[in-house]
Amino acid sequence: MSSRNPLPPHLAQFVHEDESSFFTDEVRSEQQGGLHRRVEDLRRDRDERNAAINEAWRTRGNIKNALTRSGDFATHDGRDEPTGLEVPGLIAVTPDGNVYESKRQNDMSLDQKIARDIVAMRNSKLSGRNGLDMFDLFQKPHAKSSGNSTNKCETCLNLQDTYGKTSLGKLQRSRKGCPTCRMILDALGLYSRVFDEDDRVRTFAPIARRNTLRIWCQGKQSTVGEIPFMIELYVLPGQPSPWPSISASTEISGDTSSPEAFAQARYWLSNCIQNHDRCPSNQDVPLPTRLLYLKHDGGRWHVRLAETLGSVGRYACLSHRWGKQGAAELLQTERGNYEDHLKEISVQSLPRTFQHAIVSSRRLGLQYLWIDSLCIIQDDNADWRAEAAKMGSYYGNAYVTIAASWSPGPNGGCFSYAEPEYIGRQLYRQEGCTVNVRRIIAHGFRWPLLGRGWIYQERLLSPRVLHFGPLELVWECYTCTTCECTQSDNLHTDLSNKTEHSQIMGRTTTREIFRNRWRNMIQEYSRLDLTFAKDRFPALAGLAKQMQSYRKSDYYAGLWADSFIGDLLWEANYGMFEQAEPRESDNKAPTWSWASVNAQDINYGNVGTIATQSGLERCYDRIQTTFVKLLSIDGEPLAEGNSGESEDCRIILRGPCVKGIVQHSPIHDPPDPSKHDNPRYYEMEKEYYKERKHKLKSVLRFDSVEPSGFNSGREFTPDYGLFHKGRYHIDSGASVLVAKMAAVEADDAIYSDDQILCLVLRQLLPFPRTYERIGLAKWRSNDASVKAFEKAEDMVLRVI
Repeated sequence: MSSRNPLPPHLAQFVHEDESSFFTDEVRSEQQGGLHRRVEDLRRDRDERNAAINEAWRTRGNIKNALTRSGDFATHDGRDEPTGLEVPGLIAVTPDGNVYESKRQNDMSLDQKIARDIVAMRNSKLSGRNGLDMFDLFQKPHAKSSGNSTNKCETCLNLQDTYGKTSLGKLQRSRKGCPTCRMILDALGLYSRVFDEDDRVRTFAPIARRNTLRIWCQGKQSTVGEIPFMIELYVLPGQPSPWPSISASTEISGDTSSPEAFAQARYWLSNCIQNHDRCPSNQDVPLPTRLLYLKHDGGRWHVRLAETLGSVGRYACLSHRWGKQGAAELLQTERGNYEDHLKEISVQSLPRTFQHAIVSSRRLGLQYLWIDSLCIIQDDNADWRAEAAKMGSYYGNAYVTIAASWSPGPNGGCFSYAEPEYIGRQLYRQEGCTVNVRRIIAHGFRWPLLGRGWIYQERLLSPRVLHFGPLELVWECYTCTTCECTQSDNLHTDLSNKTEHSQIMGRTTTREIFRNRWRNMIQEYSRLDLTFAKDRFPALAGLAKQMQSYRKSDYYAGLWADSFIGDLLWEANYGMFEQAEPRESDNKAPTWSWASVNAQDINYGNVGTIATQSGLERCYDRIQTTFVKLLSIDGEPLAEGNSGESEDCRIILRGPCVKGIVQHSPIHDPPDPSKHDNPRYYEMEKEYYKERKHKLKSVLRFDSVEPSGFNSGREFTPDYGLFHKGRYHIDSGASVLVAKMAAVEADDAIYSDDQILCLVLRQLLPFPRTYERIGLAKWRSNDASVKAFEKAEDMVLRVI
């Protein structure tokens, strides 16, 4: 950045001249080595070689966006371009990383078309779930009138349309008479030489303050779910703009280890400490039981484990992924090396992420750093339980949390370089106005760290989080979210819930808001990955204790005493046409808790808690009437020293119950050749069925009631695959108990109706009136199945 534009004045005072002296040998070699020089070379893409490599980097960026969180993440590994990849125009990426060209549908093989469609559906599902919808980026598109209607271009609408639609061919035909059409083509031409005249182009004029002008381009034959190509046009702060729709934005450093990047980080930190009333300074707080002590003198690092013995001070925390190999990739503190770690820990023995975190902590002026694998004795169960129960307070008291957000594992590091298409380039310069262009930067979208269950409370509890992303630094605190490019608050992101959460956590918040907030937290948290099922409660305990300090209610195994009946009405989601997973035999959570299942996610939409695309909550109470009473909860609630697991906790319910029958059947029916005109599609469907014919589903029936034809068979959602062999197996045709729980109003006048929600239970023999939860059932209030409850028996149930 400094080579092209001077550092903004407000950041100049935060630059430290001696920063490079903090680098470890490995970091210094990265700074001075070929990787840095290569990125600088790529910025000067005037010849064919650099243009080709730049195109390869564009492909690689698409791969990053298209791969799922659970897949292999394309990282900055120092190569000039991804190996084994051609440079297509628009691509589809399968979950295993294979790349297919989707530019010309007629030129694609059958396998490529199938892969393209699978990826499109997968991306569409992921983008909807993660709050990024490229096809509906803004909430209310509307056209703005042009200042001079006589000179208005019908192709680009003079960049004034917030949802303008055109094609590359129309822009090319209009470029001679319209400078803005010419500028759009020039901007797209900087990033690809393979666009087609039938490619669809849309311009998004700003509708919110500080929005940039965005240009979207996608192939005509692309399907919904394939990721479009997007760029943004902007001027630098303080400079005039030639068009009202082109607003100001800042450049990114391009190197998150650079002095410019850390000047920005220090500015955010200083501004937060001095000016944010909602953000605690955490200058003199109780220190964790152990911390890493960091000292740097004369070019040598000294790192050791320190026992704090009740001292106060300030420190940083590290949030990171343990990686696919888990503990095998990490240096850990164990009983066998504990005394050695108190003396010294060799910096060379630490993975790259830890080294970068150490460097970053010292560059931010901190001498102590908390890292879970080194500050908890990993093979001491008593120490692990005691420290895990305190982890929420450790992150809540941290001066700043350093998040290795882009890194898939401990050897990825924190620092990264931006691919050249994300670095601003001068596009238009005339009469003192300079327009810059760059590729749109996604903020938090599918960062590996954000898919980790532990990071959820680490993020929300930390007063300040400095994210080291794949392209830039991103800042989160209780008051705001921002980034180097300043556009993080203008696009839907995975980082949209922290400020909202901090606003809710207060003594004036009502019980209803706490109730809805918690249920939405469970929906968000349940989508994240945990290596061990036993961590489900510890990884959420800090947030539960934070809410309990304001809510003043007992908490048992993920549910709250003051909203218990509604909290019981969670629904397990395994995905459409997917077989439910088994319930783990070693899972000690009560069966009535959402933590007892291994679902894709947990849904509270039946009772009115829904997350919108922006990540914000849309909550209201759908429950009109409850039919059961909670008589007692027999178990240990959340308290100091535990994580609220409430093992062996039993609840006593009283309410109307009827008997039902559970039956198992195949999810998929064999294909019917008479329904297919095209033999190719019949063969595809037959192959699809062959691979999935073994998958089963479970349905619920009442003996005395004929099921309705509408939505029949999908009224029952099992908590797990009831047909799996083992401790929780249920035979097809087995009798179960259905407890009528609540009546809920319609969520939408068109797409839903008033419903009756029920818990489905099975008796735990030989114990009388003792049951386990196995699923949730729901019927429309006027469904024939509801008539079964006219003969319901009022029962007292013990559910474990």
